[in-house]
Amino acid sequence: MIQNKWLEIALYPGCIQGFFLVYLLWQKKNANREAVQYFNALLLTISILMLLRVTYQPSFFREFAEIILLPDVILFLTGPFIYLFTRALLRVDALPRFKLWPHFIPAGIHVLLVNSFLGLHLKGVLHILTLPQILVSFNLIELAAMLSLGIYLWMSLSIYHRYRAAFYQKFAAPFIGQFLRSFLIVCLGLLIFWGAGLVHKIYQHQSDYSIYTLFWVLLVVAIYFLALNIWSTPAILELPVVIEEEAEKMTQEEPIPAIELEALNQYMLSEKPYLHPEIKIGDLAEALDQPKHRLSKIINQGYNRNFFDFINGYRVQAYIQARRDQRFSHLNTLELAFATGFNSKSAFNRAFLKETGQNPREYFGVKASNML
Repeated sequence: MIQNKWLEIALYPGCIQGFFLVYLLWQKKNANREAVQYFNALLLTISILMLLRVTYQPSFFREFAEIILLPDVILFLTGPFIYLFTRALLRVDALPRFKLWPHFIPAGIHVLLVNSFLGLHLKGVLHILTLPQILVSFNLIELAAMLSLGIYLWMSLSIYHRYRAAFYQKFAAPFIGQFLRSFLIVCLGLLIFWGAGLVHKIYQHQSDYSIYTLFWVLLVVAIYFLALNIWSTPAILELPVVIEEEAEKMTQEEPIPAIELEALNQYMLSEKPYLHPEIKIGDLAEALDQPKHRLSKIINQGYNRNFFDFINGYRVQAYIQARRDQRFSHLNTLELAFATGFNSKSAFNRAFLKETGQNPREYFGVKASNML
């Protein structure tokens, strides 16, 4: 344990904030429960360890030295929890039980073997290792933890990039999960910082854990920041499944009645809900007084489109009509795109190309200067 008055002062509000964030995320309705469970498991583990840290009594750990390394189990839990959370958040199929539990073997080894073995040496019960060998063991634990966390962060980042690429192929809509990439890259940067600290400590032959402590403080800040982003952006817990076989399954279902398709089309043309940039399928289902799953089936099966492409199809057609209307000739491309429901230039360009097979300049056959 590292004695640091300012660290202890910071841990008090941090511990309370962690439990509060767990409560807020658990209250999310209709959320991605699997993702919330994994992320809350990480938050709870961190918060409980912070609680143990602020209630730390040196006399207790001198008496029970065999558990002195127990809090370091977080070293081997952070990576798996982040990885499993990323998989769940991006709707990757859940791992079967026989593939899930091996991710927690390193944490189990640390708790059941490493913690007890080194703790009993520190207590003086065992005398197999010398003090220099014990210090080397501590460094090896750090190194193993860094390798574990680095591998899981890299795997999480790989899943993120695969999902984002598939998302843009399937949806002509902004990807709201961009901040997950920033979080993972920041964690990798902090990991490099931690590795540099370990190298410096070994090179100087000093048991200086200040960089180790700073690493975990910054990592907890990053995790809390991610939790706040998830809490403040509910849509992140409603990311769609990106599975190519999904469309094939839908074609085998019974056809949607033509009257439902026509009713939906008439509502879209008369009420123009697509002009709202932040419209969600739940909003449209509520307006039509239909269950969300039924509306999703009508759009997916009846129009052979996902919700985003369905909405963007109307937006593109509205843009084309407006571009040909002299009353809107004073608006440039971006202004007109915003007026027809798009919320970014990139989303407009992707949707227009997907809908028409051409970019706006090619479609209208005009000079670039007129499309600015």
